[in-house]
Amino acid sequence: MRSFKRYTVAEFKGYIRRVRVRRPISHIQIHHTWRPRKSDYQGERTIRAMYHYHTQTRGWRDIAQHFTVAPDGCIWDGRSLEMDPAGIAGHNQGGLMFEMIGNFDRGEERLEGVQLHAVTHAVAACLERFGLTHDQIVFHREHAAKTCPGSSISKPWFIGQVRRAAGGQQVTSSQTGIKDISAQPSTGRVRSASSAGAWSGEILRRGDRGAKVRDLQRLLAERGYQPGPIDGIYSPLTEAAVRRAQRDLHIAVDGIAGPQTYRALTRR
Repeated sequence: MRSFKRYTVAEFKGYIRRVRVRRPISHIQIHHTWRPRKSDYQGERTIRAMYHYHTQTRGWRDIAQHFTVAPDGCIWDGRSLEMDPAGIAGHNQGGLMFEMIGNFDRGEERLEGVQLHAVTHAVAACLERFGLTHDQIVFHREHAAKTCPGSSISKPWFIGQVRRAAGGQQVTSSQTGIKDISAQPSTGRVRSASSAGAWSGEILRRGDRGAKVRDLQRLLAERGYQPGPIDGIYSPLTEAAVRRAQRDLHIAVDGIAGPQTYRALTRR
């Protein structure tokens, strides 16, 4: 049975620095799966299902993509790097293909959190490794009548996040134009990420207010989960951001920020 290797972001960067590729790499393709959705993801089982569809139904030699970026922030290997991808008809030669699991069309799922961190850092590492520029990042929709990699993802925004990743900056969470928290008006004393990320000892939930909620909102935003305004109000937007983080980090999804949620969010 075909198996696939799973990388953390750090492991992927090490791998891509070491790997030798004989064929010229001229561009990086960015795609979303549309189906499966993020909510359908079941680890390697999902990657194998894509491989089966690509080889048995589409008749391709292998899975289409070189790398698949999962909702949990891991990166799966795929097609041999010595083969062109099967991603954009007529435009595959020299391509290196990333497939992000999810439906990122407007009103559907969001590219955020650990998945956004993984894809932007992986793409930045590949640009450096193969001597490419940001102009050589290609969205599927540039050459096809599709929305891929999702109508909610603008190319300038995505390239901006790749630039931030390459520069060691925190990527921002929203492809819909919400500003980074660093641009928000100050509401008082500025806390470091480490102090904001320490558990206060108080379990927070929807309806709570105060400085501890504001610290939680900062932490969520720093990790790529847009909680809405950084205003100290545990609003429905903040609760939704907590739920998305919990889902991505494989802990109980209840929208309540307690010790387990803080530990997961502050784990590097």
